[in-house]
Formats: sequence, structure tokens, C-alpha cells
Amino acid sequence: MSKAGKSESYEVIWLIRRLFRALSHKSNENLEKFGISVADRAVMEFLYPDKMLSVPEIAEQYKVSRQHIQMTVNSLLDAGFAATRDNPRHKRSPLIMLNPKGRELFAEILQKDEEIIEVLFSRISKSSIQVTQQTLQSLLNEVSRG
Repeated sequence: MSKAGKSESYEVIWLIRRLFRALSHKSNENLEKFGISVADRAVMEFLYPDKMLSVPEIAEQYKVSRQHIQMTVNSLLDAGFAATRDNPRHKRSPLIMLNPKGRELFAEILQKDEEIIEVLFSRISKSSIQVTQQTLQSLLNEVSRG
């Protein structure tokens, strides 16, 4: 038990939550100059570079409500970053894809993200990064089982 009476495992989850919030805040700051939100960026990432997914498929992958994804997709469509195509599997749920403007914007965002990540990880050893990645993947696998 840690000094606060919480297990080390609990403390790891608490740190992940804090890190997620800090990264989300930093991401929001960086995305402001591109005129998109963190949610927009997440949906763009699912579609980049040339995937075509329906709103329900994106919602399932992102683990959020269809309504949330629909609002985000509408925002991307209104901003001219995405387009729709008829879905042969489901007439009422079109496929969403990035258009050339959206792909270009997301490529620029990825480049900026890579620069930020490189600085962020520059003082952490490769082996520590690998162990962290394996641990987080194991945690995600366990959470996804249930």
C-alpha cells in the first residue's frame, strides 16, 4: 500500500488518468491553431489516410456514443474535411471518409504530433518505453475482455 492507503495498482491508474488529462489539455492547445477539437482529431485518425467507416463503426472503435460521433462527423463535414459515400451494407448509415483537404490537414497534425512526442520521450530510455507500451497494452486487453 502507498502512503495514501491506496495500492500501487490504483496509483498507476490514477497516474494514467492524470497523464490523459494533461495530454488532452496539451492536445487541445495544439489543435486550436488547426481549428479542430480533440474529438475531431480522433475521428480523423480513424479515417486517415483513406479508410471509409460508418458512424456506428467509428463509435464502436472509439468506445463512445453514436450521437457523439455523429456530432463530430457533422463538424468535419461542415468544415470541409470529410465527405460521405453510400454504404452498400446499410442504406441509412453512409460511409465517412477524409477528403483531400482533411487528409492534408491530418498529415500536418501528425507531423506536429511526432515533433511533440519526440521531445516528450527524448529523456526516457527505449527499454522503458517498450515496457510501458507492453504494460499499457496488457491493461487495455484486460479491460477489453469484460
